[in-house]
Amino acid sequence: MACGLKCMAFLIFMSVWGIIFLSILGGLYYNQSVGLFENLPKEDMAACSIKDWDCRKKHLVDLYHQNAYNCWIAAAGYVVIGLLACFRICCLRSRG
Repeated sequence: MACGLKCMAFLIFMSVWGIIFLSILGGLYYNQSVGLFENLPKEDMAACSIKDWDCRKKHLVDLYHQNAYNCWIAAAGYVVIGLLACFRICCLRSRG
């Protein structure tokens, strides 16, 4: 069977790792880590003028927060996959 105990155990392990990694990454984005600045989407220059620093700063903070929310949504996806794998293991064990 393709989805046996070993496969599901590996899937649970990868889900736990993904949850931890993406949660930490989301926290770093939310705290506006300078090291992650290069990974932000390109700044929309039409929204603010180059000299209006307050507008640009607000726009950059919004980009950081959007990336943080995206990381946490992906971590929630890993939670769902991990729960489905746990459910599959329970079904396999009860079956025999």
